[in-house]
Amino acid sequence: MNRTAASSLAGFAFLLVTAATVPAAVPSPANSTLPDCMVLCPLGDIPFTVVVRDLGNIPIAGSTVVLDLSGCPAASICPYAFPAYTTDLAARTLTLSTDASGTATFPAHVGGIGPAGCAKVFADGILLRSYALASPDQDGNGFTVNLYDTGDVPPFTAKLGTADPTADLDCDGGLVDAGDEAIFYRHDSQYCLGFVDPVQHRSWGALKQHYR
Repeated sequence: MNRTAASSLAGFAFLLVTAATVPAAVPSPANSTLPDCMVLCPLGDIPFTVVVRDLGNIPIAGSTVVLDLSGCPAASICPYAFPAYTTDLAARTLTLSTDASGTATFPAHVGGIGPAGCAKVFADGILLRSYALASPDQDGNGFTVNLYDTGDVPPFTAKLGTADPTADLDCDGGLVDAGDEAIFYRHDSQYCLGFVDPVQHRSWGALKQHYR
């Protein structure tokens, strides 16, 4: 074997050993970016976005992000399959891998509410953050307020003027107020697969007036 070939083989072997000893990127809760609160809707039209970064603040592509709702028994997880993420109804989890920018966006078809800490976000098994679960679907039946089902109205209106995180729909961390109320009625007549009755679908103002 000539000297050039031997050097090439030695270099290749070194690269293999080096690659085998370089640890995989480890998600950093401090460097990752997550929403200030978790607000989900049965229709999946309130996206939840996570950007996973490592200890060097570098985005991690291909990281497995899990929304774990096993601690939120009142959460209503849509039983249908959606292409954006994988649902495990038994484990009560939604799973999605990050893209090249380290981003995973869940258009999560989930309703219902849960207390602080019940919902958890993991990346590659590392806890990034825990949340209360908020939703326009306050009663957890998988439907938002509509002309045929007004069960979400009493629990939501009872929280107006309080700091209850399960009704903090605008994610401002303050009192449940007119801003949250506007979002609540804006998501009327929704369920996993669309609208309860498109013909009856109204503006939030009309529905609000209807229920008073």
